[in-house]
Amino acid sequence: MEKRVQFKSSWLPWALIAPQVIIISVFFFWPAGQAVLQSFQLQDAFGTSTEWVGMENFKRLWNDAGYLASFKTTAIFSILVAVLGIGLSLTLAIFADRIIKGALGYKTMLIVPYAVAPAVAGVLWIFMFSPCPLYQFPSPRDRTRISMPS
Repeated sequence: MEKRVQFKSSWLPWALIAPQVIIISVFFFWPAGQAVLQSFQLQDAFGTSTEWVGMENFKRLWNDAGYLASFKTTAIFSILVAVLGIGLSLTLAIFADRIIKGALGYKTMLIVPYAVAPAVAGVLWIFMFSPCPLYQFPSPRDRTRISMPS
């Protein structure tokens, strides 16, 4: 038997769903609508003047060989990533679900990328925004004398 929530008032479900509808409208539908509108316009580099060009942007785009080649490459890449990613994920999930020798280590290795990725991203951001070159980067022993290079 299926359990369903019954609300005694008719306004409560709408009140509960309203914040999500507002967030989706503001952060998805409004920018998407602006993007569609701007795709029919031609703006200068600073956005100070706008001219309505209609489908001319799309005509020029579909007649550009460079765009069509990049579109083809992107489509092939997206399809392969989706198919191989989902296929590999399902395969790993099937193996993770089975009871095999070394299952704990296997499941731990599946979780490692989620733990390592933030640390790697942090190190990369430090390298990108470091005011000093990598060879001058202070070692853990020199933490007491970290200073900006002059």
